Amino acid sequence: MRPRGVKLGLFLPPALHDRMIAATGRSGLSAAYAQALADLLDRLDAGEVIAFAAVRGVKKRVTVRIDQALCDRLRARLPTLSLKITDFACAAIDHHLSSQPGA
Repeated sequence: MRPRGVKLGLFLPPALHDRMIAATGRSGLSAAYAQALADLLDRLDAGEVIAFAAVRGVKKRVTVRIDQALCDRLRARLPTLSLKITDFACAAIDHHLSSQPGA
């Protein structure tokens, strides 16, 4: 039996979450969020400079399951960037969606 991963609670602008659903479908949503987070962490590890915008306005709670190792990696990186998980996740999703054709 495959481990289910850890729950990660995110607060995202509804429109951003809706774009992820449109791009991936509901069945692939957790995998898409995990890929977006991992990709942005990889880019930071490679030395790329990323601008993180403050996320303002209405947000909705989104819970996804990700691998424990990815969760640990993300939580270790946030303090070094002085970021909240919402700002990091929004940047990761935005970068992920902008790299998708037709997104």
